Amino acid sequence: MRVLPIVIAGVLTACGPAASAPEDAGLVEVPDAGSVVDAGLDAGEDAGVDAGLDAGVDAGIPDSGTPDAGMLPPHFGWARYTIPLGGHSATVAPNGASRSPLAGISFATGRTYDFIFTPSAMYEITNPAQPGDQLDWNKLPGLSDCGQVDLAQDGFMFAWRWRLDTNPRVLELAHYANNAGTHLYPAQGVVTLDEADLMAEEPLRFELAIGGAGNSKYLFHLSGTIRGRVIDVREEHPRRCASSSTSALKWAAGFYFGGTSTAPQAIIGYVQEQ
Repeated sequence: MRVLPIVIAGVLTACGPAASAPEDAGLVEVPDAGSVVDAGLDAGEDAGVDAGLDAGVDAGIPDSGTPDAGMLPPHFGWARYTIPLGGHSATVAPNGASRSPLAGISFATGRTYDFIFTPSAMYEITNPAQPGDQLDWNKLPGLSDCGQVDLAQDGFMFAWRWRLDTNPRVLELAHYANNAGTHLYPAQGVVTLDEADLMAEEPLRFELAIGGAGNSKYLFHLSGTIRGRVIDVREEHPRRCASSSTSALKWAAGFYFGGTSTAPQAIIGYVQEQ
């Protein structure tokens, strides 16, 4: 896939790492003519086509007949995101899911999806593009805002990263937004998952919405139960374009690695979007 410059709101931008916004490098990519991408998701893959793999072929399941339970792939019925080694953007395989996650041009006012992290999210960047990339926030599916498609400029999403400097090591989850290119995120994650939590491969629900007085807030709700621990966290960030319609054109992005460094290993997650 060629990465080409695009013009957003009259400004020529190049897709890929931006010197002023390393946290969101590559959030918007433009494909060869005739295709559409999802801020990191290839058009064909984003539409639920994963290099010619369908729910049955992808799982090694015959096209006809009912497969034995033992033949089913992990989390069958959940769409599978895969960020490849050396990549930023995830491909999507149906994996038996009835629908693919939201992707591409959208007029949605928010998103609600269940997401399963796997132990593949425990990573170590040994050759960082920039010092400190291990602490960069990676992105979960989100939306652009303020009438544009560049999430690095205006948008809201959940973010995640694997911490090597904590004991025990943990995956941090946090609310994340961009306000005219300014990154908004907490100093530390609002929820942490340790290795045992990731091994359990249990889902959490991620809810994104626009609300507050005069639609001036991005609202985040993270909930679920991991190994018997109840999680129920609500957070918010300011929305700079409160006067903009909540149903204005947006870009629905997918599972993404970076920051500036690429994934040091394949990273897999599973999603069911409401």
